[in-house]
Amino acid sequence: MSLILAADTSTAINSVALCREDAILAEAVIDGRRLHSERLLPTVQWLLDESGVALAQVDLLAISIGPGSFTGLRIGAATWKGLAFANDLPLIGVPTLDAMTHLLPGRARSYVATVLDARMKEVFFAVYRLDGGAREKVAPDQVGSIAHFMDTLEALPGFDPATVSLLGDGVHAFQEALWARWPDAALASPAQSAPRASAVALEGLALHRAGAPSSADAVNPMYLRKSQAEVNRDKRLAAAAN
Repeated sequence: MSLILAADTSTAINSVALCREDAILAEAVIDGRRLHSERLLPTVQWLLDESGVALAQVDLLAISIGPGSFTGLRIGAATWKGLAFANDLPLIGVPTLDAMTHLLPGRARSYVATVLDARMKEVFFAVYRLDGGAREKVAPDQVGSIAHFMDTLEALPGFDPATVSLLGDGVHAFQEALWARWPDAALASPAQSAPRASAVALEGLALHRAGAPSSADAVNPMYLRKSQAEVNRDKRLAAAAN
């Protein structure tokens, strides 16, 4: 029975979880607005102590790699890579949007879209088709306006707003626009929409069993777009060149 230590640091609501296979042993939520490595590691130790588990007993590490907060993803990846190197543990990088599909109880609807607020009037999103217990990704991770998101879904075969499940804080950031165009759309509650470390653990275990790379060197954040600092730098360079 595998013990998985996982974390999600992609949004303002961060979490750390210890799971045995698909059973959650313990999960702690952290205010991501004040996240730093000095706070993340004590949370890990507290979680292990509360569960009566030593780090040496952990079989697998899993960390969300984004998209999401630039700072949060960097801190999470660096911290989990440090744990992997120091303890010679396998580490799986888990796409945040993929992990979020595990938050949907029963996975009942034909399409599921996971949507995160990317700020600057944009969202990060991906779309999946569900068939029984199988999951097929039909629109890859991407960033764009809420209109682009809706256009992407409407182009899918058999799309019907009434049979789509939408979850993530991006859904609630743009719920007026969504309901104006899709009044029958099902929006997951804010409590259900936040990425969770326990979902990262489930996805990480599935990836590990499928043979995904488990070297810490292979784990890097997936940002999908430039940071605001990089955008501003490019503007300054372009202005200086003219």
